[in-house]
Amino acid sequence: MKRVLLSAITILLLGVAVAQEEERKIIKLGAVYSSLPWLNASGGEKEGFVYMDNLDFTANLNIDRIFKWENDLIVFAYLLSNHGGQASSLMGDFQVASNIEAPRSTRLFELWVQENFFHNDISVLVGLYDLNSEFDVLRPGTIFINSSFGIGAEYAQSGLNGPSIFPISSLGMRMSAQMGDKVVVRLAVLDGVPGDAGDPTTNHIHLSKKDGALLAAETSIYPGSTVVINPEHVERGYVTRRKKVGREHEIPTNDKINLGGWYYTAKFPELNSPYVSHGNWGVYAGMQKYFHFGREGRYLALFGRYGVANALYNQLQSALSGGVVFADLIKGKTDYLGFGFSTGYNGDPYMEGMQSPQEPLRSETALEFTYSVSLANWFSLQPDVQYVINPGMRRSLSNSLGVGLLLQVSI
Repeated sequence: MKRVLLSAITILLLGVAVAQEEERKIIKLGAVYSSLPWLNASGGEKEGFVYMDNLDFTANLNIDRIFKWENDLIVFAYLLSNHGGQASSLMGDFQVASNIEAPRSTRLFELWVQENFFHNDISVLVGLYDLNSEFDVLRPGTIFINSSFGIGAEYAQSGLNGPSIFPISSLGMRMSAQMGDKVVVRLAVLDGVPGDAGDPTTNHIHLSKKDGALLAAETSIYPGSTVVINPEHVERGYVTRRKKVGREHEIPTNDKINLGGWYYTAKFPELNSPYVSHGNWGVYAGMQKYFHFGREGRYLALFGRYGVANALYNQLQSALSGGVVFADLIKGKTDYLGFGFSTGYNGDPYMEGMQSPQEPLRSETALEFTYSVSLANWFSLQPDVQYVINPGMRRSLSNSLGVGLLLQVSI
């Protein structure tokens, strides 16, 4: 399987050379290097320093333009490489302070084909797919470094090896439809166990009835503007989460309401019970609101999200997050100043099963203050401060204070 996937990438990149001479851009290549030195200044597991980094290579090939087809046909490949330590080993937090923290590995993260139909009102995607590139994305929240602002904590914890999100994706299909000019509906069916639960460094594909499938659905409502499905690429969450460099990567400022849910078809062991049964599900709602003022590009954005998961199978029964982001504080720069919070709440079955002198606390709250600025269209800096209350919901850990500096270089 690995050889097949690598061969597919080779073929895709060979297509690049053919496409370069076309007047219209047939191929889009990208590379982003993110480094994050991180200091746990106090509390948590222990004080200390770690260095994390993340290297992204992406290729987006418009096959329809090569053959002059009427409908849009896109092939996308994404190679991911992670190195360095893990901030959570110092902070002891459940929600994961760094969204580039991952096991040391180099892997093919995504490889999919997307075809659009009916003037781009319908889109179908098949392949290795990052669910969080489109599902459960609130644009203002992607400025932050804490993982829970990328996808809700109760959603991220689900499954035997997590859902199909960074850094391990799974094979599946996503269908997207534009309903009128203000509503987009997305459905996805994905392998229920991304990669190998025993080896976090691989995207091993193994489909089985035992692993089952993850079913995901989301409706996005854009009350203040007309939205059009982009025919050239998926509106990817990682563009703002790990690629914030330069004016060409400005975040769309559409007001939006998200209503979504997920369900695993496989059986799961119930917490604090000998039974294994069906019913691992969750639902969530989120919103983002933009207020423009002053010069063009300056705005204040508010966002909030609440999600619940079936407490019979999941440690967190619910999660609440929100924040505020100011954009374009310095004229002529792409910069964002943000403050956000995210709280995960343990469910009753988990709490009842952990009765002991070290009984877990009910919740963990992460507070984040961050500022991102592009010093050039290829280089950005982002100092970041996070304060975690009740890290890991463990009484033995004091509140943790972490400080980091995200540096990004983009080609």
